[in-house]
Amino acid sequence: MRWHSAKGGDVAIDCPGQEILERTSAVISDRMVEARLTAGLPAAGRTILASAAQRMFLETLPQLVERALMYRSVDSQTMHALAASVEDQEYLRSQLKLLSLVAFIGNGAVLPRVSGVSNMPLETNTVVRFRAPPELQVMVELPNQGTVVGMGIRQGVTLICGGGFNGKSTLLQAIERGVYNHAPGDGRELVVTDATATKIKAEEGRFVCSTDIRPFINNLPLGKTTDAFSTADASGSTSMAASIQEAVEVEASTLLFDEDTCATNFLVRDGRMQQLVSQDCEPITPLVSRVRELWEAKGVSSIMVIGGCGDYLDVADTVVSMHGYVPSDATEKAKAIAQCMPVVIEIPQIKYGPALNRTIIVPKELAAHKPPKAKTRWSIALFPSDKLSSLAPPTISDAGAATHERTDEPEVFPELDLTALDQLVSVSQTRAIASMLQLATQNTRRRTMRSLVSDMCTTALGDLPAGHGVAGNLARPRGIE
Repeated sequence: MRWHSAKGGDVAIDCPGQEILERTSAVISDRMVEARLTAGLPAAGRTILASAAQRMFLETLPQLVERALMYRSVDSQTMHALAASVEDQEYLRSQLKLLSLVAFIGNGAVLPRVSGVSNMPLETNTVVRFRAPPELQVMVELPNQGTVVGMGIRQGVTLICGGGFNGKSTLLQAIERGVYNHAPGDGRELVVTDATATKIKAEEGRFVCSTDIRPFINNLPLGKTTDAFSTADASGSTSMAASIQEAVEVEASTLLFDEDTCATNFLVRDGRMQQLVSQDCEPITPLVSRVRELWEAKGVSSIMVIGGCGDYLDVADTVVSMHGYVPSDATEKAKAIAQCMPVVIEIPQIKYGPALNRTIIVPKELAAHKPPKAKTRWSIALFPSDKLSSLAPPTISDAGAATHERTDEPEVFPELDLTALDQLVSVSQTRAIASMLQLATQNTRRRTMRSLVSDMCTTALGDLPAGHGVAGNLARPRGIE
């Protein structure tokens, strides 16, 4: 949000979006309400216009405070409705596990957005509001709104099926954003998801560091092992294997997949390919062979948009069919089809094994020259010292600590690419991640990845490094991101 003067100068505050996040732009205590603003002084060339600056500070700023921060100036009914809505969403999310659910989509929800680049609700006379199929209806009593009815997605393996352009991906996108609370009027106020739900997608070219991907990729040619796999250029299937393992490492209990953004050879290996290439010659164990084990042995549920991989009917607990943006329960029909048209799903040659528990050190050289800086929502620029610039990507030793090897390639870590993190919703979260990286370099003790993430999640946003001032443009990211 920004105010401009006709003669230059502006006053701005970090602007929230549809998701309600913990932010540093406003701080409320029993004694005060503090808004953290930035001010650009009016100027002519390199000369500050003193009179205009005086008016900005002594006239304009007090007016902005009066209009935005004083209780008498705000719509109290709207403010209380916002607080009640957030309280209801938090309560509903807290009830999911007790109800053996991983997500809840309330009747009447507006799931479509204006466009692929807008997070605003689609508001037309033809928009189809969500309505739960009777077989999957769940009723929940909320503290403020009272009884609400919607579709409960149960723990286990859930498929979202249907023809193209019928709302499958739209439903999944609403579920993936349901890890956050939403402002009243967004349309997704009653779309609530397990807070640890993580979107998994193919990310060709991503960096992978010392990750045990044996549950999915093993026995590579020439005897190469994958118990501590590292690469600077992962394939689609390898990236998905690593992403699943990383999510499980930091205790994600729900995984989200959309067939459109997954590597096909990672999802399934049909009967014909099993005949052509024997299991002994195929390093990849497809997800269809592991998804039930993820749930039954690890307690990790999966929600999957599936349009072409029918083998998943054999491993699903629940099947939701979308037609004309309207869901129906197709579980029994799917089971009948699976019985009539059996397929062979290969049994993995090894058990899934324990979750990752890597021990790492974030090198202090990462921020020795200049602190990491968020360039956009999707990227963080790194300014390492010359020492770190001449080092190879870190690996994890047999003892579990990150180490480096020398290389002739300069500036190995110029930028962190976050474009695959679909659930990162604000550049303010990216700024916080950059500050957390800087904070992590100040503690050189060995920590597990799980411990490091926990430490960052419990650190107050106001305690993160903020240069010479107070950071007013940070928002809390999830530990997963």
